[in-house]
Amino acid sequence: MKRSLKLALALLIVVTFGLSSAQQFDWRQFEGTNIRFLMNRHPFTNFIEPLIPEFEELTGIDVTLEIFPEDQFRQRRLLEVSSGASTLDGYMIMPGQVGAQYLGANWASYLDDFVNDPSLTNPDLDLEDFFGGAIDTFYNDGRLYGLPLQIESSLLFYRKDLLAAAGFDGPPQTMEELRAYAEKLNQGNVAGFAMRGKGASATSQIVNFLMSFGGTWLNEDGSSALASEASQEALAFYADLLRNYGPPGVTNMSWPEVTSLFAQGQAAMIFDANVFRSIMQDPDQAIDVVRENVGYAPIPAGPAGRKPVVLVWGLSVNHASENPGAAWYFIQWALSKENQLKAALAGVPAARQSSWENEEFQTMAPADWIAASQESFAVGSPLWNPPVIPVPEVRDAYGQAIVAALQGRDIKSALERAAGEMDEIVARSQQ
Repeated sequence: MKRSLKLALALLIVVTFGLSSAQQFDWRQFEGTNIRFLMNRHPFTNFIEPLIPEFEELTGIDVTLEIFPEDQFRQRRLLEVSSGASTLDGYMIMPGQVGAQYLGANWASYLDDFVNDPSLTNPDLDLEDFFGGAIDTFYNDGRLYGLPLQIESSLLFYRKDLLAAAGFDGPPQTMEELRAYAEKLNQGNVAGFAMRGKGASATSQIVNFLMSFGGTWLNEDGSSALASEASQEALAFYADLLRNYGPPGVTNMSWPEVTSLFAQGQAAMIFDANVFRSIMQDPDQAIDVVRENVGYAPIPAGPAGRKPVVLVWGLSVNHASENPGAAWYFIQWALSKENQLKAALAGVPAARQSSWENEEFQTMAPADWIAASQESFAVGSPLWNPPVIPVPEVRDAYGQAIVAALQGRDIKSALERAAGEMDEIVARSQQ
């Protein structure tokens, strides 16, 4: 069943049962149950942990959050889900990082039966309120296996004053305009454009260009699509932009270097994660002229249009949980409209549209940053990472092709080599 039909059914449930059903929803159905969630040490976790007593009072369910730094969290989660630990009821998950692995091994519970049961799902849940790019991340063959708690995308950061001085009326709308802007803005000690170029760390950003040029990670038969004509065009454009109008040493640059260049006035435009707005508004990190003149725009349209990717964290129910209903109650409460708004006001990029449309939230951030982020969230693809199990190894292979292109080596050969390595890596992981 497609997502649209699922959402229609969920909406029908809300309409059918109406306000009286919302008032009558039994939050105490699992009273006396104990549940345990594994959580990454993350801004959302820092936000929700102090509110747990509110959930426990509402439901009578006792909650234990076990919180670890990210590397330790990933290891602990893998150990427990792979062992079939029934005492683990739920966990944080980033589908773009481990979705293929967890779904392939049946380690995440599908939630459709819960969603379609009005006795188990609060009619105020409102799945339509989640950004499309966020909720779509948690659908697999039309079935829902979690809910998103935050969403990020990448934007074009640009200097309004420099663009105006160069005669440009607003940010570039197409990739060709981006090239023209970068060429004209590339003056003296100010690079026209900067972006990550440090191997694997660059893949999460160049993938926005890959998709906007019509490329993707995989062919329909599951083989690597990195050597496709669209992929070659995207990498050639990216390498040309940075080699001709970028800063020196770009192959050694990840996000700290790129954002620092812009914050210190050494780049007219950069493309990176929207969350780095905080750097550009920090007087300890950004010079005055940057803080006063930074603008934000969605990725310029390529031959395939604007095709940003989104990074999403969420919550899922463990496949072996003894208390899946109680775990679903916790997820509904933690990601309710009320708590998502509170999270947004606390600095977490919430996954619900209503949070971003809230008047109080809109006073906290620039209007163009909100608009560009929302546009990206609505259409973004969740495939910021390759949809395979050995994600780090594939990113490394693609990263080598990126560095080769920036060094002026043959792009077609570099991508053919990366595609071959990707296929070998995936094949080994399936043995």
